[in-house]
Amino acid sequence: MKTKYDRKAYINSDYELLAKDERYGFEVWGILSPRVAGIAFGGKRNKPDWHYRFDSVERLNKKISETLASFMKREEIKSDYKAKRSAPHDVKEGDIFRCSWGYDQTNIDYYQVTKVLGSFVEIMRIKCESIETFSMQGESVPCPNSFFGEPKRKKISMITGRPSININSFSTAFRMEPLATIGKAKVYESSHWTAYA
Repeated sequence: MKTKYDRKAYINSDYELLAKDERYGFEVWGILSPRVAGIAFGGKRNKPDWHYRFDSVERLNKKISETLASFMKREEIKSDYKAKRSAPHDVKEGDIFRCSWGYDQTNIDYYQVTKVLGSFVEIMRIKCESIETFSMQGESVPCPNSFFGEPKRKKISMITGRPSININSFSTAFRMEPLATIGKAKVYESSHWTAYA
């Protein structure tokens, strides 16, 4: 069984607490004389983020400021991510989502929203019209209401600033905005696909 060490196990006996910010679990322990050295911890981690000797107290203070600034920035990014993720969406029944995926080839799948259930939607895969423009590649457009397969329930994400749906571990679908509406029919931009022989 692996031995777990707490922060104290990494701190030299002659070190004193030099800086602390409880918001980020941030602590810096160190010594200023006869040598200048410090060890920093952040978050809930017991292992140090760094443990250095410095040429001067000024350099140590600079490193402390930079480290604290990076924790603050990281926290800002996390809270921004959470805010975007929980932002309200404007997805409606009938909206079309496009999923582009593949490794040696580009596959295009289209999905249509059949129900809106709060922050979740029910989607179904729809057929597309596709033409080959060159050898093993071409263009496709979605065919709204031409459903096949089983309905899936998915959560809407707003992380990128536009609605997206995580289809599976390797692909995400993004909402398509129609280029125009002719009568009641919406016209969508074509998507490029490739095939691998």
